[in-house]
Amino acid sequence: MREEDDAKEETNIALNWGKWDKHRVMVRNPSLKSVIPHTDILTKDNFFNFLKRHRQIILKPSRGSGGAGVIQIKVLANNQILVHSEKSKKIVPHSQINALVRRMTARRPHTRYIIQQKIPLLNIEGRPFDIRVMVQRVKGKGWQVTGIMAKVAGSGYFITNLVRSKGKALPLSTAVSRSNLTRQVSVRDIEKQVRDNALAAIKELAKSYRIYTVGIDMGIDNTGKVWIIEANFSPDKSYFKRLKDKSMYRRIMAIYKEQKSMLLKQRLARQKQRLARQKQNLVQQAEV
Repeated sequence: MREEDDAKEETNIALNWGKWDKHRVMVRNPSLKSVIPHTDILTKDNFFNFLKRHRQIILKPSRGSGGAGVIQIKVLANNQILVHSEKSKKIVPHSQINALVRRMTARRPHTRYIIQQKIPLLNIEGRPFDIRVMVQRVKGKGWQVTGIMAKVAGSGYFITNLVRSKGKALPLSTAVSRSNLTRQVSVRDIEKQVRDNALAAIKELAKSYRIYTVGIDMGIDNTGKVWIIEANFSPDKSYFKRLKDKSMYRRIMAIYKEQKSMLLKQRLARQKQRLARQKQNLVQQAEV
């Protein structure tokens, strides 16, 4: 399932609904800048500057979804570079990377790539995982975190999309307890970071987009710091159905159905008002 398929229906796009513009909105909040990876539009200069500064980077389509087209690049010894896409890994001389950069920067604006600092995600037996956080606007209560879970990448993948990588869904506490976390950080502390960052991000995004159900992907590094990777405006809610405990899934879907019902009523009301105005205009024209 494409995670942005219904985004146009669910948002009033004041900006482009790709990753780049959502990133620009979130970093307007000074408190979020330190928890969002260094990100920019992919250009030749940016590519080599990021590679020199971070040593590991991620390239991904600004308007892509489901982990499609995402590439990880890492600087190795002897001026070689490891290019990791899907399950494929290829070591190439630094000189040959220019051809890849030319191909990717020559894309049209609607298929352009962004470049992002690679966060060293926690892993379970070598398989990285990130966190999917569901944040929903609940009638009478405002924005609420309604679901938190870990997405563990499938074998050989660095992307954590459960469908593409054939990965595994786990409760956050289970994933952290099985991970390579090196510092004594409690799950409670991590979850507090997750909730605080998610709500801060959503409140910033809501200033520019009309949104109701959002899935925010976050990463935890080996110090226990939580990072915001990206926000999905039409997230795959079935991820939570993969957990043994279905309570979060049921809550998410109940709220989502209420939202859809409300949006339908609003749409019908607008149509009724528009028809009434058209009828009034016809009457006025006939009187003239």
